Parts: sequence; C-alpha cells; structure tokens
Amino acid sequence: MIRLDPGNGYVTAVDWLTLEEQDRDGQRKVLDLVRVGVEEAADPGWVSSSLHAAHTRAGVATFTQWRTVADLRTHYDGAGHQNELFRLGGLTTGNRLLAAELVSVQSAPAVTGGVDVTPAREDWTSVAVQWVAPEEQDALVAELTRPREEWVHLLPGYRSHSVLRGLDGTFVINYAQWDSEEAYWAFHDVPEHMWPRDVRESRDRARKLTRTWEYNTFQVVHARTST
Repeated sequence: MIRLDPGNGYVTAVDWLTLEEQDRDGQRKVLDLVRVGVEEAADPGWVSSSLHAAHTRAGVATFTQWRTVADLRTHYDGAGHQNELFRLGGLTTGNRLLAAELVSVQSAPAVTGGVDVTPAREDWTSVAVQWVAPEEQDALVAELTRPREEWVHLLPGYRSHSVLRGLDGTFVINYAQWDSEEAYWAFHDVPEHMWPRDVRESRDRARKLTRTWEYNTFQVVHARTST
C-alpha cells in the first residue's frame, strides 16, 4: 500500500507506456517485464512503485516515488534502466517519462486514514495527462484542485482524485480512484448541464487551458515500497 501525501516532498516518475489499442498479449508481456524491475528496485532514494494495467486501450503506467530529482535522474540514466528500455522497445508504440510533484489530494468522506494506492481493492483508476503551455500550468492546476466537497465527493463510488504538476511545466496529471467501473461511468454519464454551475465553469476553463491530452483507465496490479 502506497500513501499519497503532497507533504512528503517526493518526486513522482510516471512511465507512460502505450501499445497498439487491442494488443493485450503485448500488455501482458510489458507488465511481466516491468514487474521484475519493480521487484528488484533498490536504488538510493527509491520510495515506492505501483504498476497499472490499462482497461480502455492496451497500455501500462508505472508511478514511482523518489526522494529527490537527483535520485530519479541517477536511476533513469543508469545502465539498468537503459537495458529495460531496450527490452521494452520492441513491444511498445511509445514510452514517455513524466516527472512530476504531487500537489493536491482530495477524497470522499468515507475514505479515512489518507489516500493510498493498492492492488487489494481493485479500484477503477482513471489517469488523464493534460498538456499545457508552461505559462498556463498554474492556472490549470488551480482549476483541477478546486474543492468539490459539495458535489463530486458525495457521488456513490467516488474515492479520490489527486493532481500532479509536471516538473518541466508542460503537463498536469489528474489521477482519480473509483470503487468500480459502474461508479465511474455513472459519474461520466451525468449530462454536464446537470452539474453545478461553478463546476461547469471550472471544467470549461480547464478545457481551454489544455492544449491536448492523453487518457486511459487502469487497475493497479502490483505495488511495492522500500519499507
């Protein structure tokens, strides 16, 4: 179980791996390769890793927490990671490293003891990478972190959403957890004209700030921490 806490100052490295849309065999192979790396992780500064298998389109995402940017860079420049990239190269259509800091975590009233990432609950997890002009990143973060207690937090099946700010200023990640696929779609099937006015207006501003975006839904299939 991995805690999500903006106060710890960790850096998050997101390995965003894409495949052909229905290449589930390739996804299984990638998961097996990356799982080995997670199990062997022992570099200085490594805190945790969580492995996500995609639902919507074949893909894999790994969220790894590091104590410092220097620790992250040392690992990704090392021979071990370069060898992993070589092995993945023939299986994936894209391999993007996104370095970010966790800036906000919001959760449903029923979620007590903090927000965590674990394969034990089989959450339905959605991840949106929103690309933004560096001068507008702060504005996008402000829209995505607006309090939603009066609405989203009370929806059945909603657990949490967390926002990560890209260290290079070009993206923001929205990481949301739902109890089930049914709860996720029940929210997304609500017509926008039925949303509270302030939520609609905030969503519109966020859309205008977002240049383009990448999106998928996942199940956490493996997680490991250094402690």
